[in-house]
Amino acid sequence: MIAEDDALIGRSLGRELGEHGHAVVVGTLEEARGALASQSFSAVIVDVGLPDGSGLELISEARAKDPEVAALVVSGGVDERRLATAHHLGASYLLKPVDAAELHLFAVRTRARVRTRTARVEAVVARWALVHELTEAETDVLRLAARGARRSQLASLRGVAPSTVKKQVQVLLGKTGDVSLESAVSRLLREVLHEVERVPPRSR
Repeated sequence: MIAEDDALIGRSLGRELGEHGHAVVVGTLEEARGALASQSFSAVIVDVGLPDGSGLELISEARAKDPEVAALVVSGGVDERRLATAHHLGASYLLKPVDAAELHLFAVRTRARVRTRTARVEAVVARWALVHELTEAETDVLRLAARGARRSQLASLRGVAPSTVKKQVQVLLGKTGDVSLESAVSRLLREVLHEVERVPPRSR
């Protein structure tokens, strides 16, 4: 997702990133929050100054939903406070006009992270299936949700009736103890993140 209030710049960034995947361009914090609530993103690119707030807020909200989402801040100038906040959030920082090569490098790194993350998510889903004694169908629901599928998409993705998915989700939550599928996925993704943090660095 690209949150940029200058429509020309937003479209330009979207075109540059087109070869790496589909980009959703929004112009306000409110629009960005709506997109974040209805979709999953591998990365968010934010302008600091949006008409109704700071793009830095969006990074925090995106990370609350998915701790591993990549983040890039674009700004027309250097501000020590903004730089410090971006660093604290683990976000990259580029000045406008954004260098195309740097933008593509960010996209390539994000895609590499997504590939690695998919394998880690699979491992944690498999562990949850064992620990919580999930059925194959319940495990599949959890896997799809962890990969970013929306609740409304699960029935069509699995080729079953919505009522079937609703029942599977209810049973799944009863086994994991979570109050919603979204909270279960958030907890699972945080577990994935903690797995990464526990991996010792490779010796040289």
